[in-house]
Amino acid sequence: CMNWLKALAQHADNNISCVLITVIESSGSAPRVVGTRMVVTADGFSDTVGGGALEHEAIEHARELLQAGQHEPPISHREFTLGSDLTQCCGGRVTLQFDCHWSNDFTLHVFGAGHVAQELARIVQRLSCRTTFYDAREPWLDKVKKGIEAQDGDTHAFVNTHLMTENPYTLVEQCPANSYFVIMTHSHELDMELVEAVISRQDALYCGLIASDSKAASFRSRLKRKGFSTDEIEGLTAPLGCHSETGNTPMEVAVATVADVLHIRQQQLKKLAVQPSPTTEEP
Repeated sequence: CMNWLKALAQHADNNISCVLITVIESSGSAPRVVGTRMVVTADGFSDTVGGGALEHEAIEHARELLQAGQHEPPISHREFTLGSDLTQCCGGRVTLQFDCHWSNDFTLHVFGAGHVAQELARIVQRLSCRTTFYDAREPWLDKVKKGIEAQDGDTHAFVNTHLMTENPYTLVEQCPANSYFVIMTHSHELDMELVEAVISRQDALYCGLIASDSKAASFRSRLKRKGFSTDEIEGLTAPLGCHSETGNTPMEVAVATVADVLHIRQQQLKKLAVQPSPTTEEP
């Protein structure tokens, strides 16, 4: 069984939600000492806080926290009296701390690895965001990697590149739900195909297109002729960067792009904050 520290690092690398359980108080005859830890995911666990009924109850509670999601506080505590609460003969008392480490559901897909994308890569590596850059031109994707390595000494774990060899519709379909999309390729026709693919999904949180006013108007007109509804067309942000006023250098456009995405992100987080917590009670 993997120890808790390695498990925590592995789950972070793989973007898997987990709960770190720590023994923070222990008195009487208890199975493990203060500081003992284990890590629990939705379908597994690593290390141990002593086994038996205590560990079983701790795992069940951790999974309830994971199922409830970020409605629950990130850190909480539970006290267990081993005799009366868990019918264990050892009779001690243990307090466990539950630290929720949520996976990152903030996912950005950038189609195009040109000059603006190069600057965008330098910004997003500093955000809590999983970003993938797509391009059919391998040298430009290599530039994305080198730009990140020049700053951090190694490619950031949450910034990836993907060589576009598949059909653009297939690439977009493979992206997870509730993703953010930025389209800035070297080809207007490829841009159009990608825009169609993204707004057809109907679950993208943002679809931004790098464009002049005339290009944006042309794309909207073409989408209308293709049968897209007004609501679907309104899902396209073009020109992108509408939430800040900047110049047109690559870095300034990249900053404006990130401002768009973060603005929409905050709106989504506010909506989640006002939603009621999940309940298992019958209505």
